[in-house]
Amino acid sequence: MTTMTRTQMTQARIYRAVRRAGLFTDIDGTGADLFTITGGPVSVIAIVGLVTTIIGAGLAVPNLSFTPTGGGAITELSDAAASIAADAVNTMYTYSGLLAGQLIPGPGIGHLACDADIGFINPITLCAGVISLVNAVNAVSGVIDWFICYLPFADGTVITAA
Repeated sequence: MTTMTRTQMTQARIYRAVRRAGLFTDIDGTGADLFTITGGPVSVIAIVGLVTTIIGAGLAVPNLSFTPTGGGAITELSDAAASIAADAVNTMYTYSGLLAGQLIPGPGIGHLACDADIGFINPITLCAGVISLVNAVNAVSGVIDWFICYLPFADGTVITAA
């Protein structure tokens, strides 16, 4: 049997990232499934949204939710964001990893700070299930691409775009 050193174990942890291309219907009031987790638990270290088409009027206030596979209640991962109406292309939103935290726009267009702003400070562990975007108020236009960065806990565990 081969024994790994602590350094080798740390280097073996491979974070993975997935992109989910956005659609206007994601924020038109009906909501949308963003990511599907299969195969076991994961540690989600970042969820980032990137506006690719300007968000129109309508006071859209999105939040993230999680539904475990095989039963269990829907968990609101975040509270509703402040209105994202009129947010420009390249506005970036992040989720801090804290339950009841809001989706937070970055401090400027096209960038986020590499600290707690992008969730690396508060990873959240989720079992197999679906991460969804819920929007209580319709936007009249706009598209947000979504990205997730995670560490799988077991071989065969993956997150895919829904």
